[in-house]
Amino acid sequence: MHIEFTTKNLDVLLYQKSILQYIYDHYHHKDYPRYMEQDEWTIYIKSLGEFNKKFYDDNIANINYKMAHGVTGMNEVTCYLDDNPNNMIFRTNMMVVTHELAHMILKIYYPTKKGILNQDDTYAKKGSMRNFFSTEVHNRWEADMNRMFDINHKGMNHSFVGVDISDIVNTRNINRGF
Repeated sequence: MHIEFTTKNLDVLLYQKSILQYIYDHYHHKDYPRYMEQDEWTIYIKSLGEFNKKFYDDNIANINYKMAHGVTGMNEVTCYLDDNPNNMIFRTNMMVVTHELAHMILKIYYPTKKGILNQDDTYAKKGSMRNFFSTEVHNRWEADMNRMFDINHKGMNHSFVGVDISDIVNTRNINRGF
């Protein structure tokens, strides 16, 4: 897995450590094949100004391009963050990063499973059947199924909130067929 930064002001090591903690907290330690699949992914951390506003269809409304946001695609996660080193900005940026990482992890675990969206989102209406790796993250965020994560960096504790998907990916009692 490769993590690439094009930002100028973010503490790269803090973000790398936080990204890796979130990811590896959600994998079962024996899921070696999934670790290998994850190695094919690239995570891009970019500043808000790098976002191509033509990415979204003309039908998509209510997009605030000044807010951190992200996109998860085929073997890549791209997060557009507020390029500000402030610790409170770190927390809001990491909500976006972990949201996209949750999509990535669930896409690795459940690439073909479908799910029902519990509320309207940018792309679909409540009740829509969509990819589980998309609907489950959005459903959990709306249901406040989040968890606090802590990382120590340069002698300081930094906290951030992320979507908690550990119950569906990091369980110890499932026969994984390995």
